[in-house]
Amino acid sequence: MAGRIGVVCLGTAGLVTLLGGGEAFWLCLPMALLTAAPARRMREAVTGAALVLIGAAVPTLASASLGPRPQLPLAVLVVGSSVAILQAVTRRLEGERESYRGAAMSDPLTGLANRRALGERIRYEVARHARQEHSFAVLALDLDGFKAVNDRFGHDAGDEILRDVAAALHEAVREQDTVARLGGDEFCVLAPETARAGGEQLADRISSALGRVTTSVRGLSASIGVAVFPEDGRSAQAVLTAADERQTDAKRRVHARSRRAA
Repeated sequence: MAGRIGVVCLGTAGLVTLLGGGEAFWLCLPMALLTAAPARRMREAVTGAALVLIGAAVPTLASASLGPRPQLPLAVLVVGSSVAILQAVTRRLEGERESYRGAAMSDPLTGLANRRALGERIRYEVARHARQEHSFAVLALDLDGFKAVNDRFGHDAGDEILRDVAAALHEAVREQDTVARLGGDEFCVLAPETARAGGEQLADRISSALGRVTTSVRGLSASIGVAVFPEDGRSAQAVLTAADERQTDAKRRVHARSRRAA
């Protein structure tokens, strides 16, 4: 930052000298604000603006034809207050931007990551694990019998079940894992640095956690499919597709058992 401020000071001093000093000193105020704007801390912002003002004042004060002398303390005060407002507005805009991004990347019902957020995370993990030649697991989950429960008890009860499922998934996974709701009763878990054995163990933990949610609701269960990078695919879409296909196979087995039991 010091180098950038120095360049701006020299440029401003040269401009004020060319314009003859005096009132031209106040032309440096926009430059002072532009210098302060990118600063993250108030002290840096005010210091940068003050240095620009001082750099602009030197040629004016040294000029033979003094003309109207700038009131440097007043100028610093004006810029300081302007910088404070500028910093406050910048922080507010940054906060709103992060809030909008968070809303765009999360599921409004459960607070989990949404499909878009999961896609970005998986693409990142593909690049990272490919570079390090490591594995990660993707688990696709689908609730069996959820539509019937939703139709019988209503959407409010269905939404409550989905929130309970989201909470159970959070309890079953590690802090570094990503839990996402893809839509409806479809969920997905991304487990970095996890081989097939670890993925299967995670599926068992998740199955047990979901069992505590679904046991109280007759006809409700969950099917889980596990895929591992890079054995089951070397791209984000390939791994997701493999996990979804295995989840579909698990669902077929559940339906087949239900028909035999009937």
